[in-house]
Formats: sequence, structure tokens, C-alpha cells
Amino acid sequence: MAEGKPKSPSGVWSTIKPFVNVGVSGMLATCVIQPIDMVKVRIQLGQGSAIEVTKNMLANEGFGSFYKGLSAGLLRQATYTTARLGSFRVLTNKAVEANDGKPLPLLQKAAIGLTAGTSGACVGSPADLSLIRMQADATLPAAQ
Repeated sequence: MAEGKPKSPSGVWSTIKPFVNVGVSGMLATCVIQPIDMVKVRIQLGQGSAIEVTKNMLANEGFGSFYKGLSAGLLRQATYTTARLGSFRVLTNKAVEANDGKPLPLLQKAAIGLTAGTSGACVGSPADLSLIRMQADATLPAAQ
């Protein structure tokens, strides 16, 4: 029986895998946290305490109101989180490779984090704005 060496990921999949992993993870987390985020936005808009806001949303708008803005939240994760964490992973791997596997110095880690955060903010800001607007606009009358 010939022992085969396990195949190492190569090509396109090895390049996009970090982006896919963090994007899907972020989107799943958004689905779980969206109701809490919705209540938080309503509290920030001055609609009362968490318990008051939750009761009012359930009584007046139904359970679906907790998921208003979910599409924008998913878009935000698909852009911001995917770009930020995916590029962080790629840049870190390249830097470790360039350092011959040695640990990265703090300055290099900071530069990678700054670069990844900046790239994520650039591509994710429009979706973040949409998320906040959709959540806040849910409190307006239908005519507005």
C-alpha cells in the first residue's frame, strides 16, 4: 500500500478560502445577533429600555421586526468582515513566510491590522450605512 502525501490546497481555493470562511462565519453571526442589534438601535433612538423596546416591537410589529435590516447586515458581513479578516489572514501568512516562519514583530502586526482594517472599512462602509438606515427607518411612519 503506497502512502500518499496529503494534497496541500493550491490554486484559487487556497486564495479565497480565508475570505469565504470569515464571510460565512460573519453572516451566520449576523443572523443570530440581528434581534439584539435591532433592540440596541431602538434604545439609541430613545424608545425606552431593552424590555420596553422588545415588548413594543413584539406587540406592535411582530417577530419579523427584529430582522428588519437583515439584508443590509448580511451585505455588511459579506463586504466588511470578508475583506478585513480575509486580507488580514492573507497578509499575515505572507509576512510569516517572508520572515522565514519567525514570529512577527509588533510593528509588523500593527501594520497588517491597519491595512486589513482600512481595506475592510473602504468596501464595507456603504453596507454599514445601509444597515443603520434600514434599522432606524423601521421606526418611521409608512409614508416616510
